[in-house]
Amino acid sequence: MHRLPSTAKALLVLLGIATQVLVTADSPQAPSEAYGFLENHCLDCHDDSELKGGLNLDTLAFDLENPENFAQWVLVHDRADHGEMPPKKKRRPNPEELSSFLAAIAAPLEKTDLQRIKQNGRSKVRRLNRYEYENTLRHLLDAPWLHVANSLPEDGIDHLYNKVGERLDVSHVQMSRYLDTADYALRAAITAAAFPSETKKYYAREEPGMIRYMPFRFGNKAATRSSTPLLDYETQPEVIRGNQPTSVGESNPELREREAFGFVSGTYTATTKYDFNRMQIPVNGRYKIRLKSYTYMAGPNGSSKGDDHGLTGGEQAWWRPDRNVAMPGKRSEPITLYALAESGESRWLATYDAFPKPHVTEHEIVLKKGEGIRPDAGRLVRTRPGWKGNPNATREGIPGFALNWLEVEGPLTEQWPPESYQALFQEMPFDVTEDSSVRVQSKEPLTDAKRLLRSFMQKTYRRDRITKSELAPFLAIYQKARSFEQDFTDSMISAYTSVLCSTDFLYLESQAGRLENTELATRLSYFLWNSSPDDALLETKNLSRKTTLRSQVERLLEDPKSERFINAFLDYWLDLREINANTPDADLYPEYYLDDQLTEASLFETRLFFRDLLDNDLPVRNLIDSDFTYVNERLAQHYGLPSSEGVKLKRVDLPSDSPRGGIFTQASVLRVTANGTTTSPVVRGAWVMERLLGMEIPPPPSGLEAIEPDTRGATTIREQLALHREEPSCHACHAKFDPPGLALESFDVSGGWREWYRATANVGEKVDGFGKNGHRFIYRNALPADSTGELEDGRTFSNVNELKSYLLTDEKRIARNLVHQFIVYATGAPVSFSDRSEVENILDRSQNSQYGVRTLLHEVTQSDLFKIK
Repeated sequence: MHRLPSTAKALLVLLGIATQVLVTADSPQAPSEAYGFLENHCLDCHDDSELKGGLNLDTLAFDLENPENFAQWVLVHDRADHGEMPPKKKRRPNPEELSSFLAAIAAPLEKTDLQRIKQNGRSKVRRLNRYEYENTLRHLLDAPWLHVANSLPEDGIDHLYNKVGERLDVSHVQMSRYLDTADYALRAAITAAAFPSETKKYYAREEPGMIRYMPFRFGNKAATRSSTPLLDYETQPEVIRGNQPTSVGESNPELREREAFGFVSGTYTATTKYDFNRMQIPVNGRYKIRLKSYTYMAGPNGSSKGDDHGLTGGEQAWWRPDRNVAMPGKRSEPITLYALAESGESRWLATYDAFPKPHVTEHEIVLKKGEGIRPDAGRLVRTRPGWKGNPNATREGIPGFALNWLEVEGPLTEQWPPESYQALFQEMPFDVTEDSSVRVQSKEPLTDAKRLLRSFMQKTYRRDRITKSELAPFLAIYQKARSFEQDFTDSMISAYTSVLCSTDFLYLESQAGRLENTELATRLSYFLWNSSPDDALLETKNLSRKTTLRSQVERLLEDPKSERFINAFLDYWLDLREINANTPDADLYPEYYLDDQLTEASLFETRLFFRDLLDNDLPVRNLIDSDFTYVNERLAQHYGLPSSEGVKLKRVDLPSDSPRGGIFTQASVLRVTANGTTTSPVVRGAWVMERLLGMEIPPPPSGLEAIEPDTRGATTIREQLALHREEPSCHACHAKFDPPGLALESFDVSGGWREWYRATANVGEKVDGFGKNGHRFIYRNALPADSTGELEDGRTFSNVNELKSYLLTDEKRIARNLVHQFIVYATGAPVSFSDRSEVENILDRSQNSQYGVRTLLHEVTQSDLFKIK
């Protein structure tokens, strides 16, 4: 949230200059060609006497070898180039005068920057971030099921991304975690050999966790939270009463196959759960799971009375399920599957649709040792204490979800011993102890240790040859472990662990200058796969050749591993990783509270949308406005679009007058730019200008009060912002990035369209309804939402679509920003002053494709900005 700065601070921020360096007699001077411009347009305000914003251009040294000084002159250049300085109220320079001034200081700036790059390289040597480390281990150990990223400390972020060397240092804490993580990964890789694949079936009616929700308590509100024993579509009251066993078990396989538990509420840890937690996942790995399930309708309760659902005392509370009555379902239900850890934490696995007719769905997933499976019917009510109704209930019945059984097959392997074992010990024999520990057998331990270590290091360091001197320290670690009476297996793990903690593995190293073939392959792979290169890429000759490089870029993008690029790039560029950081307020937004289905669909929409732009080389203008998006039933309802049942997202055409289209009107972005309770034009506007248009947003000055939206409904954020901008020094900054935020005021905290702000105070019109938590709405429609605004240049807009039209008058700016984002993500370095001309060349070469997203990515990889360090 930006705060109100003082006049001096605001000018300082506007100029982008934090300090100044005074010249002495020997200090380098600005080029003589620049002094006429400075004298005519700058020194009236920025000399010894005026010193506006703390800047004295008359004495500012032109010492470009000084990084701080260099950055100050770049900002002076850019403020003049962008027309921000001199201020608009001052006499404006003519184009020839401005051009001469810019050329005079640009030439030495570019020369100095090129010399720096020649000496030090564009980017700093950096270590792998934790996601790259995990993916690299997966590749190296042939263990795609490995999960270790969360065991490492968070990475630093610079220029939006976790790929910049200055923020990827190594502390003693990190090194300790690397040692522990490497040891864990190695042991997980070989332990896979202790567990051949097997298939087990788990019946819902035999799961203790589901049975506990079945006691005889129907006829009251608890029926909504209870499990109902079903035989196809018939309820079994005698089972509920305890007069019959919960399941016939193995005594009657045919009847057992038809047994199910039905639920009319979604999974919520405090009330209802239908977890398969008797599973015994013995080891991390890939598994195939099959679920038999279907949908049904519980009969409305005809016995209880009251006004809990807005009914009069003489009417029946039909929203309460009758556990004696069940019918075939009338629609599908979206089901999300989670992996459930013993700690209670859950991890998303897959989503599918359950239908009225029982059927079996199959998914190949990754499970960790000890995890169970949690299905969740996300559309159904999730009751919280004090709940009074069910928003999905009808007088014809209450929708529900029924589970028959879960079958688990795995761990899955393509060969035996498993690939992960062979990555470390090849075809060597092994024994499995009583505690399921794998012990490798060696008749010539030292010879085998040398052979295995050399092979492992070649793959780890991506080299054909490992010298004796390189092998020696790791072989010494193996021998030291043996001297401590460790067996061959543990001694090798000690040596392997050391390799995985060496700088040759942790760091992406290269000398300043043009990248060699292997270095270029590595950069390309970490760009598009977030992992190390495969053999096909490493074996590609003359990779820097245009046609060869283009072919490999295409191959990497077509590989499923490119999803890592899509996900990681969007997570940081658009902040999608923060989508669960702000929970919608239960009182103000009860229809979003606990709605994981909406959160899930919002995230997938943005990923699929960007994937479409990339796969089909669609013009970059689609980032601002598009005539299509991706929705499923839940998201279509959220957007007010025609919907059809189903959890799968599909590409849909948008109506010509739709406010949707583009990135910043998608629910995911609108959610990460809100705080769950309110929206701020400042935050959203700054996000649009920075992430989509490339504007550098200065940090908010300290010591000033933030603007806090009024949830009582007495004032709007626009009214508070107007007071904020009355201060001239504030207006200068906010006039640049507030307008897009104001245009987005017609979207609430989760991206739903709104005509009114909401308030919990007793103002405005009361809204009737029930939230997903079963609570009656208590919010009211307060003041009307207003999405009008005025751009810095004086153009006005009345809604977000008009704003989009204005932004699209400069498509090259949108493309330029995306190129900048690709370059930082791919190389770990921002675009420097001398890089700018090459960026413009990239844009010129991409113009014929209307700045197609795939074309831009290809041109980035073809440029020297990508091919040099």
